[in-house]
Amino acid sequence: MEFKSHNDFNTFQRHVRFERRYVHTAPIVEFLAALTATLPGRTCSLSKGAELYRAQIGYDKDHVEGDVIITGFSEQRMKPNHEFCGEGRANPHGIAYLYLSNHLDTCMAEMRPQLGQMLSVAQFKVQRNLHLVDCYSVEQEFGDIELIFSPPTTQEGIRNAIWWQINQAFSRPISRGDTSSDYIPTQILVEFFRHHGFDGVCFKSGLGEGHNFVLFDLTAAELINCGVYDVKAVKYEFGECTNRYYKKKHLENLS
Repeated sequence: MEFKSHNDFNTFQRHVRFERRYVHTAPIVEFLAALTATLPGRTCSLSKGAELYRAQIGYDKDHVEGDVIITGFSEQRMKPNHEFCGEGRANPHGIAYLYLSNHLDTCMAEMRPQLGQMLSVAQFKVQRNLHLVDCYSVEQEFGDIELIFSPPTTQEGIRNAIWWQINQAFSRPISRGDTSSDYIPTQILVEFFRHHGFDGVCFKSGLGEGHNFVLFDLTAAELINCGVYDVKAVKYEFGECTNRYYKKKHLENLS
């Protein structure tokens, strides 16, 4: 089974968000069948003993001999809880997964903290060898404009484009304007990966260096320490990505 075009992923997203979610339409069945055929080449491992990081905005306070001591959140707070977890990029409401990063600063950036806020940051150690879906390793990266004007035509190019779009869907930073339906495509993919026996998903971060991980088993990594960090600075970088337009009268003034 092969993908028909690089647009197959967008078709999948549109159908599961706006048409049918739990009983899949024919294009979604075909897309997932083609995705299944590519899974053997999309695997990576996370070895027992690997150290990863997780951040949460906020901290705890202890009172010791009349003094107030700032400390990181407890282990119970630093691990998600099925009863209280909301919607996430990988998990629907009520199903908890462990979101981690292999880069300290990136795990904090993923929280989108504001200047002056304080975060609890825990270090976790992986407890067993894990078999993950590798979303990020593609031979070519694609921009949205490139896919519009220079779409891939070979099956290899289409596969790369599909997996690059999947990586982008997982790594896109969560924004205040997101709705729960924005997460449906990636949530379905996660359950699809779990069904095929994987322990988690790995993808590039959209907010920093390194990679992010979603582990399906909350016991697959154990908290070994937790500290508190404060936000010293917030930096944005911008670049113009399309041609600028000019109003006609101003364009004439440039000539």
